[in-house]
Amino acid sequence: MKYCIDPANYERFPSREVKIGDIILGAGNPIRLQSMTTTPTLDTMATVAQAIKIFDAGADFVRITTPGIAEAENLSEIKKQLALAGYNKPLIADVHFNPLVAETAARIVEKVRINPGNFVDRKRNTAVNYSEVEYRAELELIHRRLLPLIAICREYGTAIRVGSNHGSLSDRIVQRYGNTVEGMVEAAIEFISMFVAESFYRLVISMKASDVNTTVRACRLLNARMLERGWNFPQHLGVTEAGEGEDGRIKSAMGIGALLNDGIGDTIRVSLTEAPENEIPFARLLTSEFNNRKAKIHTLPLHQLPYEAYSGNNTNLLSDPFARKCVIIAENQHFKNIPGFLQSEIDMLAYNNENHGKTPYIQKLNSGSVPDVYNVIEASAISGQAVSPVALATGKLMIVMCLTDLQKIKAFLLKNTDRCCIVLQTITQYPAGEVRYLYKALKDFGIKVPVIVKYTISSSLSDKNIIESALYPGSVLVDRIVNGIWPVFLPQAAPDYSSVFSMLQSLGLRYTRAEFISCPACGRTNYDIETIVKQVKIRFSHLKGIKIAVMGCVVNGPGEMNDADYGYVGAQKGMVHLYCGQKAVLKNVPENKAIEALIGLIKENGDWIEPNYSYEPI
Repeated sequence: MKYCIDPANYERFPSREVKIGDIILGAGNPIRLQSMTTTPTLDTMATVAQAIKIFDAGADFVRITTPGIAEAENLSEIKKQLALAGYNKPLIADVHFNPLVAETAARIVEKVRINPGNFVDRKRNTAVNYSEVEYRAELELIHRRLLPLIAICREYGTAIRVGSNHGSLSDRIVQRYGNTVEGMVEAAIEFISMFVAESFYRLVISMKASDVNTTVRACRLLNARMLERGWNFPQHLGVTEAGEGEDGRIKSAMGIGALLNDGIGDTIRVSLTEAPENEIPFARLLTSEFNNRKAKIHTLPLHQLPYEAYSGNNTNLLSDPFARKCVIIAENQHFKNIPGFLQSEIDMLAYNNENHGKTPYIQKLNSGSVPDVYNVIEASAISGQAVSPVALATGKLMIVMCLTDLQKIKAFLLKNTDRCCIVLQTITQYPAGEVRYLYKALKDFGIKVPVIVKYTISSSLSDKNIIESALYPGSVLVDRIVNGIWPVFLPQAAPDYSSVFSMLQSLGLRYTRAEFISCPACGRTNYDIETIVKQVKIRFSHLKGIKIAVMGCVVNGPGEMNDADYGYVGAQKGMVHLYCGQKAVLKNVPENKAIEALIGLIKENGDWIEPNYSYEPI
């Protein structure tokens, strides 16, 4: 399945140009940045003030919650006040449920976002068995209901974003496709087809989920389906409900970064449970890695690589000690700096004994009475026969190599698959492409050995570290085509293995603590979600393997947290619904009692363990 231009090279997908106000999106233009206000839309001056903060931070667009006609009409006053303050940048109306709201907003703002899951047919969580006739009739109804919006957008030059969300697929789509990536994409394809049938092309498409893997797979599949049809609509990227702090940034960087590496994406939002203007600096840092990239930057002959997306590493032998989902190798000198609860999660330690005239080696931890030791040797030593026959004949080997070494050591690897591992050191500006090429080459050669990617973290700045890790090795970890990682921290970069494990957890590869999802808030949120998220993380982080959602409202919250074990969802001012799975089991719990009530609910279900630390309430 072809989903990008060249998976072994960086080349941006040639999307069509879409004009949003005076800003051009797609077609090789800079990747555009946006965020969303969290104020009540009817509070004009508060919304204006927040929009100004977002624009001042560097956003190209600001999206505003537009739940009803009154809010849609007030967009006119918001635009007026922004213009008086000297801000004439594009606004986007975020519309749910009511087509009339979209039609009203389309006369005022530069872009309207609609959700195929709730524009006409909705998610009612009812068991409706659609016949083929009924299914087609629903599509015809949607098409007819879109016609007024298309006419208005054509008249006013308004763009439309078709935003398909994993948590809000309609019952009709879920019945046929399940709550799946395929369902997300099909929901969008249906709508795009209707717009194309009316010769309306001012479209931007988005596929979003709170799960990184789901987001990446959906966006890739959408691009593949568009390539099949000859479409090239730009994509808006983002991971919904990513959370706050480091967690939110890591999730966003993993999902958005993997897709940008593929050349997919023309505009992004980093969705954080923080002040919305905080999203922009991180988004700008992430996109800066791509705005100046040139196509075909590889110096190696990697063009026309047949590669199947997210197929997983089914070529490598995942035998002990590589049976875990992703092996972690740490430098021995850094082990004492790793937090105690993570030390047991380290699989292997690397010892550099070159100063003592000995071969560097890697030792497996917790290997019993007989240590599992790998000698670390360079591929050049094997190809040049510089390693003694004894060294080659006995023991296990970690072979450090570049992609250009593969042909030289091919024969050796074929004879020694049961005792060799590859440590790949990349040499080009697009390391993800090198790993993909290695994956395909090993498969073609019939070589089944574990592959470890060794990468360098050069900065003590956490945001830069996150982004570097997201682009590589994060992009290849998404594809499941390597067996482990070996982070190397340069002297000026403090060893931070917590962020390494957070990266793996965001991809579902290793779980070392509870997982949290939380919405970035909007005008429908009626409690201090930023404080609550921090409090929830303090009280529940020790529950390894449990996923907890903190959502602002009941409009989309339950749907977007469909894979969470427990949920804290704003019901009305001062009141919270507590969920177990998709069921609200405790309703209208006073906010000041909700966290303790959630602890009680988790205890009732047998998932609670007592923490071995005390906490201080925020």
